[in-house]
Amino acid sequence: MKKRIPRVYIDKHFKINETIILDSSNTHYIIKVLRMNSQDILEIFNNTNYIFLSKIISIRKNIATILILDKEKKNIESPLFIHLGLVISKNKKMNFAIQKSVELGVNIITPIFSRYSNVSKSKKNILKKNIYWKNVIISACQQCKRNIIPQINNAEEIDIWCEQSNKKEIKIVLDPKSTKNINQIYKNVNCVRLLVGSEGGFSLLEMEKIIQYKFIPIKLGPRILRTETAAIAAITALQIKFGDL
Repeated sequence: MKKRIPRVYIDKHFKINETIILDSSNTHYIIKVLRMNSQDILEIFNNTNYIFLSKIISIRKNIATILILDKEKKNIESPLFIHLGLVISKNKKMNFAIQKSVELGVNIITPIFSRYSNVSKSKKNILKKNIYWKNVIISACQQCKRNIIPQINNAEEIDIWCEQSNKKEIKIVLDPKSTKNINQIYKNVNCVRLLVGSEGGFSLLEMEKIIQYKFIPIKLGPRILRTETAAIAAITALQIKFGDL
């Protein structure tokens, strides 16, 4: 069986035969977590559709240096572009939903404040969360072999996010009271703005405004799903119908 090559994200452009000194975070990851040694091979990705085959050429005093050996174009992005508006939930649930959404091919994630989101709106708190979510996304890309890093936006109020318009996209909101499912959406969809609420759902006023912004209410079967499950199920269903699953 072919040995899996570890992957590391570095926000930098590379040239063949270039040597790179890894930062402390990536050095710790390859030495302490992956237990790699000098002469071991790893794969670098840098938010392009290229992967860079590399070799560790030295590890001294917890400073790792790598050599870029070769590059290969590798595009595994879905033809379906998904912008996920995800109402902010408790830490573990939000982290899980973001991680799995990335694995399933989401392109942009915007954390959303709604009436039932029940989180602090302080700039310091949200900035801290946003940095953490960015790392969750990078880690998910390392695992699932995506080379393009999905974008995580600053948190927005639900009204502001919903009123944004892109003529190419179809707008969908998950609503367990709807009579329509994803299979009833017309064909040839290649861009989706998907809104997923918290476990408390949306208030009546919020849902009225969401509909006014031309979102199509969609239900995911007869069962009520947790917010993180709903996001995963909706993205999976969209990728099966319009994407690459």
